[in-house]
Amino acid sequence: MGERGISDLPLLPTKLVAPGVRPRAVQRGQLLERLAAAARLPVTLVAAPAGFGKTTLLTQWVGELRSARHAWVSLDAGDRDVARFWSYVVAALRGAWPSLGTELMAGLDSPRPLLPTAVPAQLIVDLAQLDQDIVLVLDDYHLAEDAALDAGLVFLIEHLPPRLHLVLGTRTDPALPLSRLRARGELLEVRAVELRCTADEASRFCSQTMGLELTAASVALLETRTEGWWAGLQLAALSLRDRPDPAGFLGAFAGSHRHVLDYLVEEVLHQQPAARQAFLLRTAVLDRLSGPLCDAVTGAGGGQAQLERLERDNLFLVPLDDERGWYRYHHLFRDVLRHRLRLAEPGLVPELHRRASAWCVDHGLREDAVEHALSAGEWDGAARLIESWMDPLLMRAEYGTLYRWRGKLPAAVRARHPRLSYQYGLALVR
Repeated sequence: MGERGISDLPLLPTKLVAPGVRPRAVQRGQLLERLAAAARLPVTLVAAPAGFGKTTLLTQWVGELRSARHAWVSLDAGDRDVARFWSYVVAALRGAWPSLGTELMAGLDSPRPLLPTAVPAQLIVDLAQLDQDIVLVLDDYHLAEDAALDAGLVFLIEHLPPRLHLVLGTRTDPALPLSRLRARGELLEVRAVELRCTADEASRFCSQTMGLELTAASVALLETRTEGWWAGLQLAALSLRDRPDPAGFLGAFAGSHRHVLDYLVEEVLHQQPAARQAFLLRTAVLDRLSGPLCDAVTGAGGGQAQLERLERDNLFLVPLDDERGWYRYHHLFRDVLRHRLRLAEPGLVPELHRRASAWCVDHGLREDAVEHALSAGEWDGAARLIESWMDPLLMRAEYGTLYRWRGKLPAAVRARHPRLSYQYGLALVR
């Protein structure tokens, strides 16, 4: 499934690839020029709330890089573990520069706890030997941000090798020395105000990407109503399909992004066939989707075909690899789908997670298997899975992951699994 250390702990390759760019996507020319011109600066921060196109912009940019290689990590909450975070960073850098030092890999395969600055310190030594620029993109950093990770990144930034350019995509500002970087002229910032779509981009998006024929007045109203918010623009465009009175529809919604999002998702889902609505709701429990996994969760066939149709129809599906084997829903869309599922079929949610966990066990995706078992409330099953994975977890010093999983188990379940508590105690004193 991915790279492995001596602990046989897999790294998901889909997290090390920039998401695919949507066909006929609008190129953000001015922003891409800003990013290209600022590549000589040590750090770039792309920070804005959800749905402003941060990942799309960064994906377009790295796809155009010619004078530099790039390394990409799509982060999630599980990467708050220091060992796991830096394992992914090193794996991404090795993809761009395969000869990255063996000392670093040996350190990551050690059961000893990692100091926050241990890996960055060795990275600085190894990357100082680079003879070509590398752009390291850490996308969705807000999901993984942790004090220990911040400390490591601060150390890396303060001693950044001249050939390494660090890029952070995040919803919130990280606890990094941004003021100092600004004062030194070492930071490029791209914020929501720059990420908002322009009237021209809204027009091209509607016609080029979504295949809509709208009047200039309707496009202007659409851009005004969504306030240049890309997620709202896409949902509104989906809702406008086959409507005889676009202006009347566009005049019907207004308010905060959250209210617009809820309203438009309702509109978009209402237009979908019942079978597709059921597929969307039931697969929303998944952080990553593949055709076979969707089949296992829904209990029906045709999952791959459904995913391919969703991508063709621009329904907030992000491809995670070039083969279109793995996808994810846009975070905003997924969150609304999950909320609707909990309201519509609350008793089904644990069963969907149980099915997902069983499939992940059968296919070696142990971390996902544990997460789904916990979400299903299958406490003893989750504890057994954690115990079965304990040795490789500790061999990689992923104590943060162990703490987090154990903390989700009820006390009575922990008492029934003494080995879990014993290993947890050992980890505490390391």
